Amino acid sequence: MRRRILRATLGVTVTMVVLMTLAMLWGDWVGTTANVERQLAAEAEDVAAQLHEVDHSEGEVTAEDLQQVVPFNHRLELTTESGVELVAGSATAAGPSVERTINDVGVLRLVDTSGTLRRNHVVATITIVTVGLLLVLVAIALSVRTSRRLTEPINELAAHAERLGSGDLRPSNARYGIAELDRLADSMDASVVQVASMLDEERRMSLDASHQLKTPLTALSLRLEELADWPDDGAVRAEARQALDQVERLSRVVDDLLVDRQSTHARRITIPLQIVVEQQLGEWRPAFDAAHRLLAATVDVEASTTVEAGPVGQVLSSLIENSLLHGAGTTTITALRPADTTWIEVYDEGDGVPDDVAGRVFERDVSGAGGTGLGLAAAQDAAVSIGGRIALVRRRPAHFRFFLGDREDPTAIGPEPEERAESDADDVRGDVVGEC
Repeated sequence: MRRRILRATLGVTVTMVVLMTLAMLWGDWVGTTANVERQLAAEAEDVAAQLHEVDHSEGEVTAEDLQQVVPFNHRLELTTESGVELVAGSATAAGPSVERTINDVGVLRLVDTSGTLRRNHVVATITIVTVGLLLVLVAIALSVRTSRRLTEPINELAAHAERLGSGDLRPSNARYGIAELDRLADSMDASVVQVASMLDEERRMSLDASHQLKTPLTALSLRLEELADWPDDGAVRAEARQALDQVERLSRVVDDLLVDRQSTHARRITIPLQIVVEQQLGEWRPAFDAAHRLLAATVDVEASTTVEAGPVGQVLSSLIENSLLHGAGTTTITALRPADTTWIEVYDEGDGVPDDVAGRVFERDVSGAGGTGLGLAAAQDAAVSIGGRIALVRRRPAHFRFFLGDREDPTAIGPEPEERAESDADDVRGDVVGEC
């Protein structure tokens, strides 16, 4: 699309510049030629006047008379009344010329052989063509800038749509100063919020329904097992066993539905963790530069370690945004894989999380610095959707750890980094693990 816009803009602009250049060349040619001819006509009138005043008592005008009145760098030709042709001045006869008839003298022809007209045409042509080329260069620069300004927002919206397709349900909040694109971005963000809310509600309802079905099914299975062991009636035992088999099949169906709702590996895109971190660095580094802060990352995992791009990107983006809004100093992202688990840490050098909200930092509508209180809650929901969990492992400065769901018990993670020991590592199911 960018090439099409560039070609169209350049085509129109270059065509206009070429037409303008040709018009200027033609106008200069006509104007310069007219000026030279007017000047030459004036000179011819002056020569005619001088020749008319020459004393003719001794006969017709001679070549010596012409030589006295011919202008510099001119050729003067005179055909007398008796038919004699006289020439004075330059030997060449090329150049603009005018003719005048002088009574009692003859027909005079004055030729400008100085080359002034040609030089003026050459200088004007070079000047106009140079200006035209400069205008073409300016047009190219403006066309490239315009095409980039138009296509970059479209590319960003396309990348945002790809992230939505991978499960990263975060609004972009980017606006471009172009009314049509801004309306499109508003619509996409509104749709993202609505879809995220619907999916979250659907997930909660499906989980609640599954658990609510499991409890009566389990109780029913126990009663049927008792009937299946009834000693006095074989028919009752047979019917009870058949019913028990049906209940077990129904329980397996519920389990399969529950697993299917929680597992999205077949529908979500997985990419290397290194790429996810690099994408977030590229997305957030301009904002940190504008705030005069540093954003650094260290990925100490194998290149083959892959994660679900959407949810992991959403969690990491929320943690980085939280550090940008509420933290200070350098924000560091660290990805590690100790033992059989993987986690991502995000921490900065700010004042940390206030004590009154530390225990509820992942709850909705809870914020310690005038925020909306939705970012970390949404991040926690995204982490849980892939079997992971976010924990606040240190309050001051704030230090968050995102446990990816590659083992059931993310608390068995080995030692803490130096100077970041947790006071209660077994409480990771709560949102706050420890404090310093």
